[in-house]
Order: sequence, then structure tokens, then C-alpha cells
Amino acid sequence: MNGDFLSEKLYSVGRAVVDRSFHTQSGNEGFFAFFGNDVTYSIRRTISDEDYPRILECMENASVGNIRRTVIRMKGVSGDYRWILVTVRLILSEGREPMYSMNFSDVFSLESLAYSRQRKLSEYRYVLSLISDLAFEYSFETKKIRIYMFDCFREIVLVDEELEQWRKNAIDSGYVLTRYIETFNSLCRDISSGAYRFDHELETSVLTEGKTKEVCLFRGLTRYDDPENRKVTGIISVVSSRGRGKEVNLALEANRDSLSGLLNKRAITAFAQEILAEEPHHSVHLVILDIDDFTDINNGYGHLFGDEVIYTVASIIKTEIGSRGIAGRISGGGFLIVLEEIRDEEDLRSILRAIRTNIEFSFTDRFEKFRLTCSMGVSTYPIDSRSYDELFMQADKALYIAQEKGQNRYVIYDVVKHGPVEKDMGNRIAFLSGKGESSEKLSFVGGLAESLVLGRIPDISVLLEQVRVQFDLDDICVFSGSDMGLMLSCGNAALKNAAYLLENGYTDRFTGDGLFVIDNVNELEGRDDNAFAQLVAQNIGGAVQYLITEDGMIKGMISFCYIGRFKKWSVADINYFAIIGRVISAILKKQAYI
Repeated sequence: MNGDFLSEKLYSVGRAVVDRSFHTQSGNEGFFAFFGNDVTYSIRRTISDEDYPRILECMENASVGNIRRTVIRMKGVSGDYRWILVTVRLILSEGREPMYSMNFSDVFSLESLAYSRQRKLSEYRYVLSLISDLAFEYSFETKKIRIYMFDCFREIVLVDEELEQWRKNAIDSGYVLTRYIETFNSLCRDISSGAYRFDHELETSVLTEGKTKEVCLFRGLTRYDDPENRKVTGIISVVSSRGRGKEVNLALEANRDSLSGLLNKRAITAFAQEILAEEPHHSVHLVILDIDDFTDINNGYGHLFGDEVIYTVASIIKTEIGSRGIAGRISGGGFLIVLEEIRDEEDLRSILRAIRTNIEFSFTDRFEKFRLTCSMGVSTYPIDSRSYDELFMQADKALYIAQEKGQNRYVIYDVVKHGPVEKDMGNRIAFLSGKGESSEKLSFVGGLAESLVLGRIPDISVLLEQVRVQFDLDDICVFSGSDMGLMLSCGNAALKNAAYLLENGYTDRFTGDGLFVIDNVNELEGRDDNAFAQLVAQNIGGAVQYLITEDGMIKGMISFCYIGRFKKWSVADINYFAIIGRVISAILKKQAYI
């Protein structure tokens, strides 16, 4: 491993998007690897208290198109504070609260990195000067297109003007043949609109200002340096006559998925099998990623948008896995990722978090109420198996569990926790065992409904204990009264009251079904510090809370709690708690508890 790589890893602390409360909306792999679990929900606790006012001032003074910078001390997973250069850019989207894009850079590594990058840049320019193709780029901020080439150390700029002016001048000056004007206009539209991928071939003299007509192939794509910062980049291949066709790398084309730009199913499968057949001494992770509800996206927003989703997800995957893996598209919205050189499980989770959060943030400003998410299942060689088929089935089972638990998450396969995969006689199909738990919960809720219909109202204390055991909870607490004091409890929570319920608009967080889901209590930090402090003091890690109301008046709250632990609540359990909460509420009202 060379010095350049080490310098860059030290420098590139990462980038993230946060809200006003410093809650993480998305981040790249470097960000999660450097800061670890402390930034899964908020970056606030990583910032030195002495320097916090500086970053706060930087955010308050940020404006659209204006980058603010400050230097603060931040704490990484090592526990040590390092001086970090933070650049802050404001992101405004209609109908959404302001977001802030932040880049984090290690101050003491900047000089060495600048030197190594300058040296590497020189090498790239020498190589590029040997290639006859031209490059172009388009900035959405300046609306300008730049067309350029390299001659060793010099960058030779051929065009640098506003795209619309360039388009108009080219047509008015006769640089574009009449029969190609519509093609040229389509090219400019694709560039200005940020088409995710495009290519246009036309005969033109636009590159020689009318001197020589050439057949030019413009190929470009819209890249995302981070989810909200995009730029169009492309190349222009010049063919002097139509008789000189472009050579195509048939081997590459045969193995590439044309839509995503990744390997196709056959190629990625062969690659994974070849890696595992070598029986490497290091770990290899198979990740199956599925875009949640991709069929509905295609049906609801159209296949062109669906194609853009595929390309965007593929770009995020390529960016976050970097040189440590390779990916391919294996189905409509499905991808297989093969990861190597992963240090440990936390390193693996950093990559998975980065992929998940960046996908979730990628289309937030496109459609109202549209949210793109993905689910992932992971298996590991040689821990889980040495067989590709079995590893694939294990990852597929983990994916199924992630989807069953509510999507937008990843599950790392664990045979003890998730059970073995079963195969048919041909060793082909994974029967996803482990559905018994879900069936038991459904049977319990069904039995509760049956008892109520038959007029058998359970004892409230017995019912709370049964629910606690059935759903593996640590406590179920019922609060009521003007101070929201503790009325009933079946566990060992240190709860005395839920006074925070009536403060700071806390009840606004509840859905129309009367539910507020807290996957991790850290979600409240910076958003409702009073509630956060009370719940942390009571060692509550996560909860599903049900609001008891009568004629629009708040009468109390039921809290289904985890103590000293947390996990992402499954959609099925949340729905069960909505039903059970309503039943408990009705019993309490009937028996005049509240």
C-alpha cells in the first residue's frame, strides 16, 4: 500500500448531509468509517463543546451558492480529537427544511495530500495528452459548458461559455448541418437537464469554428459528487469520415449491463464464483441489494424515471465500494456486490450505511412524498459458508428478513439468529425458515381479538405481561393524568412520568394512528432535548409510543420499551402495537382507569 493512499485516507474524513439539528441524513463510507456509530443519528456529540459555537455560526450564515468554512475539533472512533476543516453548503428544496452539505478534512494531512495529488495529476495529464478524444463538463451553478483537452501540463480550453449561448451561436453560424440540428438540440437539452446518461452523434464543425466538418460522438453522464451536488461530464470522440467506424470492446460490452454501467448478471456471478473457488485466506462478503418497491416506482413514475433510479443507485454503489469491491445488476432492481479488503464488521457496516443513506437522500427533491430506499442482505465467506450457492442463499435470506422488517435497512446473516437456509433436492432453492415468530405474534393478536368478541376481557396487568413476553420487550408503561405520571408497568424501567409528552409540541410527532416510533433514542437529540434527556436518564433505548385520546383530548400514553438497547422496529410489530395499544386504551377507559 503506497504513501499516496495513506495520505488520502488520513485526509478524507468524509462528507455528509445534516439538518439544522445536526442529524445525519446521508454520508459516504469514509464519514461512517471515521466517526463510527456516534454519527448514525447525529454528529453533535463528535464536536468539541468549545468549538460548537463556530460550526453553529457557520451553518447560520450559510446561503445558497456560498460555501462557508471553519476549523473545529472533532472526535473519531479512536476517541481522540483532531482538527477538522469543515466546508458547509446550504441546500434548499421546496417543501423541505433546510439541509447542510458538509465536507470534513483532516487539517494536518492537507499539505502532504496536495503534493501527492499534484504529482498524480501530472501523470494523468500526460496520459490524457496521448488520447485524441476531447473532454467536456457542464456546471449547473454557472450554466456553462467547457470543452477542453490536455497537452502534458497544459489544459487547452476550446469552449467556455453559457450552454444556451454556445448552442445558439453554433446553429446561427452554420456549424451544425441542418439535418443534425434536432440532434444537436437534444444533446444540449440532455446536458442542461442532467440526463443520467446520453450519447449523440452528429456531423458538425463546432469544434473547429466552421473550418472542418467532423462526425462527433458526444457521450456523457451526470455524476453526483455527493447526493445533492451534480455535474455533467463527458467525452467527444471525433471521426474524420463515416468510413472510420468506432471500435467497440466487444468483451467489455458482453459483460456490462448497459443501463447501470455495472457488470451484468452472468459476469458478476462468474466473478464471485472465481474469487471463492480460489479459497482466499481473507473474508469475502456477498451483498444482495434490492431497490424497495421498484415495480411500483416503474408503474407510478414511468420506466424512464425507473431507468434513472437504476443508474443513480449503481453510481452510488460504485462510489461507496471504491476499489474494495465490484458490483453487478442481477435483476430489475437487484444488485450483487462482492466486497474484499474489509477490516471488520464495523468497516462493513460503514459501507452499507453509506450506500443506504445516499440512496435514501438521492431523490428527496424530485417528487413530493417520494422516497427511494433499498434493502440489503449480507453473507460472509468463510464464516457462513465456502460455497457460492449457499452464500448467495444466505444473503438472499438476510435480504428477505430486511424487507420483512420494514425495508430501508441491511441485515448481516447470522445462522444462530436467523437459522440455516434449506435447499431442495437439487440444492437450488433457499426455503426461508424462521417465519414461526411472525406467525406466533399474529396468532397472539388474533386470540386477543377473539377473546374480546366473546366478551372475555383480560386482566390488564396480565395482558401487559403477555405482550411484553410475546414481543421480547423490556417494559410496557402506561402514563396518565395532568403530569403524565406512571400508572401501570410490567417491567423494570425507571420511569416515573412522561411529562415531556405535553411539552415542546411532542404530540405533533404522532401519526394519525396515534403512534410515534423511536428506533433509537438518539433520534431526539437536538430535536427535543428535554424528551431526549428524560428518556436517556431512564435508560430507554427505543420505544413505540401509543397516544391515548378521547374526544380529541390527550388522556395518556402507552410506551412499549427497550431498556439499555435498541433496534429498528419492524413494520409488522408497529402495526401490532397500533392494534394492541387501542385494545389496552379501550380496556383502561372501560374499567375507569383513565
